[in-house]
Amino acid sequence: MANPTVPKRQLGRALQELREAAGKTRDEVALVLECSASKISRIENGHVGVRSTEFAALMDFFKVPADQRKGLESIARDTRKRRPRTTYGRSIPDWFRRFVSLEESASEVRIYTGELVPGLLQTEEYTRAVTEANPLHAPNDIDRLVRARSARQARLVSDHPPQLWAIMSEAALRLQVGGREVMLRQLERIAETARLGHVTVQVAPFTAGAHACTGLDFTLLRFADDVGVDVVYVEDLTSASYLDKADDPQRQAYVLVWQHLTASALSPKESLKLVNTVRREL
Repeated sequence: MANPTVPKRQLGRALQELREAAGKTRDEVALVLECSASKISRIENGHVGVRSTEFAALMDFFKVPADQRKGLESIARDTRKRRPRTTYGRSIPDWFRRFVSLEESASEVRIYTGELVPGLLQTEEYTRAVTEANPLHAPNDIDRLVRARSARQARLVSDHPPQLWAIMSEAALRLQVGGREVMLRQLERIAETARLGHVTVQVAPFTAGAHACTGLDFTLLRFADDVGVDVVYVEDLTSASYLDKADDPQRQAYVLVWQHLTASALSPKESLKLVNTVRREL
């Protein structure tokens, strides 16, 4: 079943354009749907879909022509589709499920990590060691969480993979998660994945010193229907933040520091050399 994330974003943007063309405010639209203005904001930002009755009311309110309405109605139906159930769904917290859905739909994923290898590059053994080290994960959920990460990685070798650009601190290469043998295989995985045409791997070496992302992990997600607009995902221990408004200065700050980080990190070629050096030193 198709991921409803993309049609939600498409419909939300179309509804915002219709509202603005009609000269209406979100408060006025909220009155039509008998809901809050914050819900209209969530609809326009692609966070939630609309029911069939809500869609019809909006089309009437905006006086949308029949031919345009037909195309939008197809998108609206797609937003109401349910994602297929997985064996690991309940083990993933609600605040992370949205990220999984967004990542699955993204055409480009850019990640910076300071201490750990990015999840999309992790071996199963490495993932298990990281997961088991967190006391907040129930023992019964460990296997499901490991499978969930493996499922996310599968898209990298699919027929239509996203562009992946991963930057990690040298610390992520040297922290012995799971022990020497696990790290040897993990470093091999990084080197193998870095050779894929749609994957770029860079390392921020210790010799580069401090940078704007020191102590901060984050992910930028870009979508084919939103050229130049990134969703910023920042995770902490028990929750996460999503910055997805084009004019949000906080979102723009992450984009700016990413640009500086790419310049200060080693080139992909030099990064691969460092990965191999760490492997030999283990």
